[in-house]
Amino acid sequence: MAGDTQGRLQLLTAESVGCVAKTVLACFRLVFVIITVTETAWAVDDAAEILFGRDVLPILSDRCFHCHGPDESHREADLRLDVRDEALKDRAGTSAIRVGDPRSSELIQRVRSTDEATVMPPPDSHRKALTAEEIRILETWIQQGAVWGKHWSFELPRKSALPGRKGQGPQSLNPVDAFVGDRLRREGFAFSPPADPHVLRRRLAFDLTGLPPRADLSDGTTTDAFIDELLKSPHYGERMAMWWLDAARYSDTDGYQADATRSNWPWRDWVIGAFNQNMPFDQFTIEQFAGDLLPGPTAEQILATCFHRNHMTNGEGGRDPEESRVDYVIDRTNTIGTVWLGLTLGCCQCHSHKFDPVSQHDYYRLSAFFNSIDEDGKAGGGAKPFMKYKSPYADRAVSEAAGIADERRRWEQEARQKALKQFESWLELQIDSVRQDSFVPWHALHPQALDSTEGSLLRLAGESIVEATGPNPFQDDYRIIARTDLRRVTGIRLEVFPENSKRGTLSRGSTGQFILTDVKLQIRRMGSNQLTDVEFDNAVATHEIPAKGRAYGRVKDTLDDDPRNGWMVDADEIRNPQTAVFALKQPLEIPADAELVFVMLQRSTDGDANIGRFRVSVSDQPGAAVRSLNEMPLAELARLKPSDSSEISPQLRDRLLAQYLSDHAHYQHYVSLAERADQQLAECRKASESLNVMVLAEREKKRKTFVLNRGVWDAHADEVAAGFPDVFQVHPSDTDAAGDSAAELSRLELGRWIVSRQNPLTARVVVNHLWQMLFGYGLVRTPDDFGLQGERPTHPELLDWLAVELMEHDWNLQHLIRLIVSSQTY
Repeated sequence: MAGDTQGRLQLLTAESVGCVAKTVLACFRLVFVIITVTETAWAVDDAAEILFGRDVLPILSDRCFHCHGPDESHREADLRLDVRDEALKDRAGTSAIRVGDPRSSELIQRVRSTDEATVMPPPDSHRKALTAEEIRILETWIQQGAVWGKHWSFELPRKSALPGRKGQGPQSLNPVDAFVGDRLRREGFAFSPPADPHVLRRRLAFDLTGLPPRADLSDGTTTDAFIDELLKSPHYGERMAMWWLDAARYSDTDGYQADATRSNWPWRDWVIGAFNQNMPFDQFTIEQFAGDLLPGPTAEQILATCFHRNHMTNGEGGRDPEESRVDYVIDRTNTIGTVWLGLTLGCCQCHSHKFDPVSQHDYYRLSAFFNSIDEDGKAGGGAKPFMKYKSPYADRAVSEAAGIADERRRWEQEARQKALKQFESWLELQIDSVRQDSFVPWHALHPQALDSTEGSLLRLAGESIVEATGPNPFQDDYRIIARTDLRRVTGIRLEVFPENSKRGTLSRGSTGQFILTDVKLQIRRMGSNQLTDVEFDNAVATHEIPAKGRAYGRVKDTLDDDPRNGWMVDADEIRNPQTAVFALKQPLEIPADAELVFVMLQRSTDGDANIGRFRVSVSDQPGAAVRSLNEMPLAELARLKPSDSSEISPQLRDRLLAQYLSDHAHYQHYVSLAERADQQLAECRKASESLNVMVLAEREKKRKTFVLNRGVWDAHADEVAAGFPDVFQVHPSDTDAAGDSAAELSRLELGRWIVSRQNPLTARVVVNHLWQMLFGYGLVRTPDDFGLQGERPTHPELLDWLAVELMEHDWNLQHLIRLIVSSQTY
């Protein structure tokens, strides 16, 4: 309804609505919802003509078609109720339906039966028994001649005459208001008052651009002019693309466990551009189905076919690529059903549809249109066919990103100059501090608790050194729990010492070599069991073995949670102390009542390599101080003890400045902004090159297409050729196919049929999606299912009128949107 939020909820008084309206209003918040769910629109009285598609077919579909419908594999008693001749066929003196004689019709006898052995639906079918009203509808229909018909969505849409308002001809009404107003009057309601102008404009802006209205458009323009400005906005295409990219299952990665990145975003930009140019929806559709098959296709028309390559691609090892390729063909077929036809075609992969008149053969005839794409089921860089494409928007993006990067670098330099002035004062303080007090770069942890997971006995020796004694298990984890007086920690140092024994090696194992597979740092409040992991991002060591992949040697491999690699030194170093330093990703602020938990995991597949003696220390020094094994800048300053800054060498001064800046919050904020801008610029420059975009292309030799038994990819049954479901009774002339009726159909004919006037579904489905985008609910509440199990349209005449209007105006989406949002209903 036109009206603000309060207006949309405005209700008639209790006196005029009555108790029934009160109950409905308590259940539904929008007046529009109230008027659309009322059952009286479909009520049938004895004098009214019973219509098969409206009144009878929903009953048969819901209660009977599971066992007596299109799916031959589940059909019982050789009885079909979805085909008139079959339903009327005489069987041993009886017939399911006897025209004009409901009492002699076995269908009526069965649904009225009270005998569990004969009643239909049978009790074990888990379907509700027919109500008295439903039985009356079937009886009346048979009495009136059992006239057959199609489900409403399989009949071609037609424009009904616009209903008029009292004292007002229909030609003076917005068509949306004509149908909705007529329904309101029949239900005893009226339109809500118009929304306040600022509310309406805000609603329009969000619906048409996804953004709040610009201040310069909010005042001084008419509503019609405001709508025109929104439709001209570049953000209109972005808003519409939100709908279409969801429908296209668009993603920037392949979607399975390897999840390689794909560069299909130029197609996304094409979609935005197509909506901004108001490309007719039939052209929009045909190019996405078969742009590559058009005469002399442009690069953009070929790019459009990326729609059908947005499915996930599976590069999992050990999987047969042909199985994946068949999955891609099936995905495209199902997507046609969901996006354009509003049908649950996916049900037909394994069997004929149990409710809709679409057979398994129909399904695989549709899939044949995509079965000869030049692909082999691979993923990532092997997911051909590709096209080389350079985005026309890339240079503009590079220019904009370069401008932002330059601006951010200026901000960084300004922040650096401010920090440099502050550095001098900081340096004088540090000189005074190291002259008066000794500087301690690393603070040894004094463990409050020591334990191991596999039985090693850990005990504290002198100088905070921990020794492992007792049993020597194959693998073990050591855990050190300690508190520190430091209020923040930036790094952890682990020192490994030779054992106090004749062997004097670094490990308790037979080789004397230790293997540290992983380290973890955690923090917890005193008395709490809740541990918080602290992230490392760098590790260095005095010695390590060069290693690649899953091998032991490098200290940085202790940060990856993988027991197949880790830190190890060669045999020449097993009697020399070793040191590793682990830098935290961010400084850790430590509450006064918190304790640290440091865990050393020794889970190598080699085993027998547990550390014998070690010590753990922490530091609060920032920057490179905990990212190398070199003497810390302040430690060197403390050793030299200069009287003032003039006695500091340029090299030490630079190191001190770098440490100061690494801990300067204001400066580091602008550093991060600049680095992010540089990264975006690099990505834009890379994107400005020619990219491999996934598109459609036919292989030279056509593949044969088969019905698949139970949908199994390699279980071939009957061979089929490309074609359309029989229910639509499509002829080649309907699709502008060249040649005679025996000509092989291509994706181009498929695309043309999808948007042909002989297709009863596409225009309705598109209208419904637009209505849902603007109102939150479609005129059909099941937008992906216009079939027999879907909901009926709340306003069938309006849905059909708008569908025909869309086709008569050359599939102009903006025309339809303008018509809807300028209505009093909106």
